[in-house]
Amino acid sequence: NLISKCSFNQDPGVLSVRKIYDFYKKYNYKTIIMGASFRNVKQILSLAGCDRLTIAPELLNKLESSNEKISRKLTPPVSCINPPAPLTEEEFRWEHNEDEMAVQKLSEGIRNFGKDQICLEKIFSKLI
Repeated sequence: NLISKCSFNQDPGVLSVRKIYDFYKKYNYKTIIMGASFRNVKQILSLAGCDRLTIAPELLNKLESSNEKISRKLTPPVSCINPPAPLTEEEFRWEHNEDEMAVQKLSEGIRNFGKDQICLEKIFSKLI
C-alpha cells in the first residue's frame, strides 16, 4: 500500500516543500510551488496537492500502475493574512544558512540540474 506508507514527518525534502507551500499560501503570494528531485513514490504521495511536481518517468510509471486512491496532502488555507515585512539580503542569507537541509538541497539541486543540462545538450546536439 503506497499511500499508507506516506509521512510528512520523515523526509527533509518533503518537509521543506511543505513548509514553503504553507508559507506562500498562508500569505497569498502569487506563485507556483513545484516539488522536484523525487527519489521514491512515497515522497510524491506526501506532496499530493502541491501546485506542480516534476516526476521522473520511472516513478510516474509506478504511480500509474498503482490502484491506490491518492489523497490530497497539501491544501491552501481558506483565508490568508498579510505577508511579513521583506527580509534584507543579509537576513535572508543568514536564515538560509541556518537551515542546513535548505543549503544542502539547494546546492544538490543546482548541481543535478547542471548535470541534466549537459546531458540534454549532448542529446540535442546529436539531433541537430
